Order: sequence, then structure tokens, then C-alpha cells
Amino acid sequence: MQKKRIILILLIILIFTVVGCNKQDNSLYVAKVNGQVITEEDFKLRVDQAAAMNNFDLNDPQYAGYKEMFELQILERMIDEVLLENEARNVRKLVVNKEDVESELASIKGQFESDKEFLSYFKDQLKMEEKDIKVAIETQLLVQALYEEVTKDVITTGVDIKQYYDDHLEEFYQEEMVRARHILVNTNEEAQEIIKLITEEKQDMADLAVLKSTEPAAKTSKGDLGYFGRGEMVKPFEDAAFALEIGEISKEPVESSFGWHVIRLEDKLGDKQQTFDEVKDELEERFIFEEKSDAFAVYMDDLKNKAEIENKIQEKIEAEQKKAAQEAPEENKEESKGETK
Repeated sequence: MQKKRIILILLIILIFTVVGCNKQDNSLYVAKVNGQVITEEDFKLRVDQAAAMNNFDLNDPQYAGYKEMFELQILERMIDEVLLENEARNVRKLVVNKEDVESELASIKGQFESDKEFLSYFKDQLKMEEKDIKVAIETQLLVQALYEEVTKDVITTGVDIKQYYDDHLEEFYQEEMVRARHILVNTNEEAQEIIKLITEEKQDMADLAVLKSTEPAAKTSKGDLGYFGRGEMVKPFEDAAFALEIGEISKEPVESSFGWHVIRLEDKLGDKQQTFDEVKDELEERFIFEEKSDAFAVYMDDLKNKAEIENKIQEKIEAEQKKAAQEAPEENKEESKGETK
């Protein structure tokens, strides 16, 4: 299915989970940033969280060659967090309203069927209590405020968007798209019953999605998936949705790797060439965003260059690479000797 807002929120939370909140042995650390340590315990927790989000086991042999680089990426991200939070909180004196934190927390909770399911997911999968989530959200909002302040002067783009449009017409050719609403359940029997409730008892599908769909986002989306093109959904769902007429409900449940779907086609858009007027606002927003991102990246690099950073994992990798490079000539010499005999 399409990536849901909940996944984006969870990823942001993982990116901005605050380090060093608990009493720990600071002598066991993997990095130092201007004297502030990132402990082995915090680091291991973050690695486990990120692995859980990506649904893989770092102890699995198939990830052996990837584990070290994965851990390095996580640590570099944590180093960035320390720099950004310090800059936002201590240098620029930015603050976050508690109301904004609570509002974002409520938005996350709304993606789950109940508070119990919400807490269970975070505690069991990510090892986070609600208080940890609040701290993470506050830091996320703090860094967002810093981003907005740093990039506030980027208000127009230097790109000639009309020229870009003319040079990339194929980019603005819109393939056929459909808009569908669905209800996801675990069994064929449940899906059959829902079809009867809609077609025979005339119950509202949006209301049924809120009540019966196992998709977490359905509580707020009411099963509406928005517009999507071919290749964006799992194949059985896509084929069924594109085969329907507007307003038609799938006569039989549609099985996919997610479960059983009841689908109704809400709208259908034919393929067409989008005009410049249709895309100019989107193009301007895109290029402004890219320029803001570039400006913030330069700012981030400047923070790093001025900081005193000790990264033990990076040092370990560099030492291993240096050792391998030193050993390689010796191995080559031995091979050459063998060839000349």
C-alpha cells in the first residue's frame, strides 16, 4: 500500500530521539560532540530501533557486510542531532510550546485504533515510553524551528521554472490515475460481510472503514487512499481498483499480502499532458524546498567543521581500511613470487 503518514512520523521520531537522557556510564561511549558523550547504551538502543523500523535483524548473516555501515550512519545522525539541538536550544534560544507537542502526539495516536495499541507498538517494537515520545517530538519541532529560521531568507527560486517546464515536458505527462477507498480485514469472510453491509444494508463505507478496517490510518482517512497510478500499490489491489467504474464496489473481496480488501472506486483521471499553469506553483515550491535544503546542508557542514567530534566507529573503520591497505602490498608480493617460480 502507499506509505502512510504514520511511517513518516515514526521515522522523524527515530531521527530526533534525544540522546543521553538517562543516568548512564559515560565512560562507555561511541562518540563525543563538543564534550557531550553519546553512550554505547543510547547508541545500541537507536540501532535496534532503526533496525526494527526496517524489519531486519542485524545479527542475521545476510546483513553482515551492511551492519557496520548501518551503525555508522546511525551514529552520524546522532552526532548531527546533538549539534542541531544545542544550536537551537542553547545558542538561538528557540522554544517549543507544550501544546504543539501534545497536538503532534495526538496526531500520532490517531493512527492507531486505541491508546493501548499505540503504547504497545512503541514499547514493544521501539522500546519507547510515552514520555520518550514527547521528548522526541519536542526535539523534532525544535529542529524544525531551527531549519525555518536558518532558511527564512530563501523565499524565491533562482530557477526559471517556465524554461524548466519547457525542457522537461515528459516529466509532466500524467498517467492514468484512480482514487479508491478500501476496508482492510483479516479474512475473506469478514470482507464478504462488509460487502453485504454496503450493498444490501446501504451502510456508509467511510464509517465502516473507521469501525472495521485493520489499517491504522483508516481511523482518520476513512479508508480514502487518494489518487495513485499504476505501480504504486500491490498488484492484486491495483488490478482490482483500475478495473472498477467510478462508484463501483468490488463484487468479491480482493486478497493481497496485507489481507482482504473491499474496494470502491471514487474517481478516475485519464492520462494527459499537464499545462504549465497546472504545475507552476508545485514547481516553485519544489525548487524553493531544494534551495532551502541546500542552504541548511551548508549550515550543517559549518556546524560540523567548527565542532570537536570524536567518532569511534569512524575511527575503527578507518583503522581497518588502513591496515587492509598496508597488508595488500605484502599479499601482492607473495603472489608475484609464486608466479615467478
